[in-house]
Amino acid sequence: MNLKISIRPIFFNFTSKGGVIICLSLPAILLSTKGSIYAQDKVWQSIKGKKIDLQQHARSGQNRAKSKMDQFKYGGTDNSYNQALYIGGRLHTNGWSGQVHYHFQKGNHSQNIVRFQFAEIRHEKEIRQQRQDTVYRSLASYRPYIFGKQFKVYTTQLGYGRQWTIFPSLIQGNISLNASLEAGLSMTLLKPVYLDLLRYDALNQAYASSESCNTSNQELFLSRNRILGADKWSKGLSELRYIPGIYISPSVILSPDKPTGFVQQFQIGAQLACYTKAIPVLLQQKNTFWQASFFVGFSLGKRW
Repeated sequence: MNLKISIRPIFFNFTSKGGVIICLSLPAILLSTKGSIYAQDKVWQSIKGKKIDLQQHARSGQNRAKSKMDQFKYGGTDNSYNQALYIGGRLHTNGWSGQVHYHFQKGNHSQNIVRFQFAEIRHEKEIRQQRQDTVYRSLASYRPYIFGKQFKVYTTQLGYGRQWTIFPSLIQGNISLNASLEAGLSMTLLKPVYLDLLRYDALNQAYASSESCNTSNQELFLSRNRILGADKWSKGLSELRYIPGIYISPSVILSPDKPTGFVQQFQIGAQLACYTKAIPVLLQQKNTFWQASFFVGFSLGKRW
């Protein structure tokens, strides 16, 4: 028995709006559809491959970042470090200061120190006060002021010193007792204090005058009835004066031998600074060319 199988194309006729007859063959449609599906599959595979590559690249970047963070976090948590950088502050008996200090190992039990410090110097007899009446409030703001203060006094210091370990692992087997001695250059910056002073014109009308202290108005600066209040802090920045000097500072330091992360330092010490001229802080008080203080300080830093 002979069988003959013949495949005849099936045609579909469509008539467009313009009356044109469109004839499509079913095998042609199937072949076209199959080719389209194959092309789409290749596109999706390409997109999927790129997505996987991007995910792997992102995961690799996250791992590198985590490795660096772990290295930064846990590095220097033992005594096998060479350098350390700290930032902190101090409370002085005559003001406050902020500091940045860099340490590098000199030996097993000593370090060299480079320290930069910015401080404000205040007189022990400073009294902050504010005018209470309301008669002249329309003339000026009654900002608080320090009676008799002629200059705001700031200092910048750059010093070099040495730190020695006296008793390692003294407290709870981890906290060490250290001693340090440093010396360096000190520069005093004097910013004139401006006050709103009460004055009267030729018609005896009151007005406010912003002035810094000088020989002609010193009596007004020392008269509470003629002081309305302090002017804004920024006034006088263009009139800074500089007085150079030197300083020396011994201190005792408590710090951990094996910190779990960032390193803390607790400091107790003293400082003596000498200048080429007397530092004018308050009127009616004796001004000296030296400044001495005791301080307590705290620093937070990192070893590596």
